[in-house]
Amino acid sequence: MVFTVNYRDLERLFHYFEIRKKDKENMQFLGKILLPYEEEFAEAFYNNLMKFEYIKEYLPESKLQNLKKTIKIWYRKLFSGKYDSEYLLYLLRIAKVHAEESIPPHYVIVAMNFVGRFCTRRVAKYFSERAHKFFDQYKNGERKFCDSSQKELIEDFILDEVFERMEDLNRSLRKFLALNEDILVSYYVDSELRTFMNATKIERLIISFSKKFAIFMDIAILLGLMFLAVFVIGLFGMDISHIFHGDLAHGLIAALGDLLILWTVLELLNSEIRFMLGGELAVSAFVSVALAATIREALVVSLEHDKPIEFKLGIGALILILGIVFGIVKWFELKKQKRRG
Repeated sequence: MVFTVNYRDLERLFHYFEIRKKDKENMQFLGKILLPYEEEFAEAFYNNLMKFEYIKEYLPESKLQNLKKTIKIWYRKLFSGKYDSEYLLYLLRIAKVHAEESIPPHYVIVAMNFVGRFCTRRVAKYFSERAHKFFDQYKNGERKFCDSSQKELIEDFILDEVFERMEDLNRSLRKFLALNEDILVSYYVDSELRTFMNATKIERLIISFSKKFAIFMDIAILLGLMFLAVFVIGLFGMDISHIFHGDLAHGLIAALGDLLILWTVLELLNSEIRFMLGGELAVSAFVSVALAATIREALVVSLEHDKPIEFKLGIGALILILGIVFGIVKWFELKKQKRRG
């Protein structure tokens, strides 16, 4: 994909994040404080990233080896003071790599939070050392106060100036980190939008129709599941009636199977609702319906002594296969959910 960016794009972002000339100057000043920590930052950033359990699934070993080098380049550019179209293009390239590797956006958010913590601690350390050095000069007699009131006045003034300067620098840092985060995260949404906008008129028409048709089918499935739940409730009522007609064992077991099917249908219904609200469709819910229906059949057949043993063994084998399939699908779903969490 070819990117076309210009200075107006960056100026618009600067306006949104209220980034002014003073903030750019503050970032250059922060560079004098923080660039000496470049190696320490790259090591700390890498170690923080390795805390993510599934990071190696997104970044293969070959890319992890060059990660520290890439981090240091980004770190230097952050405090370079040169924020033009080339800088925006550089961030877009990083965002493109993140999207292509399917790296979850919350990894970016967590990473930016770490950068903010790392930098503010070093800035606080810098000003703390300067303040201690200043007051040590008076302590050692290198500088003298006229009286105690002047000493208290100067101490308060110096501390106020230090805290104000620190807050000003940290404010500029937060703006630029927010800018980076916005560009990197927004790319995930913008890439889908660009794909739609670059399509021809016929392609866009087909895409729009497909989306509407998919919504219609989702509603149809939802209504079908609702009707199915009603029919299962009716089947449950019929099996309960067998109890009052003297067939106690058959009625209880069949009713138990009906409740099992009803539970799985409700699970499938909830899964479809979550899917329509933007979540993922749980495939395991479909398998559980088939498994529940087979178990119900097995319960009913267990009371019918005229059924051949081969038939009963076949149902048992089918339950075993469906159980294995359900376990595998559920395991993958839980693994995917844990990775995203």
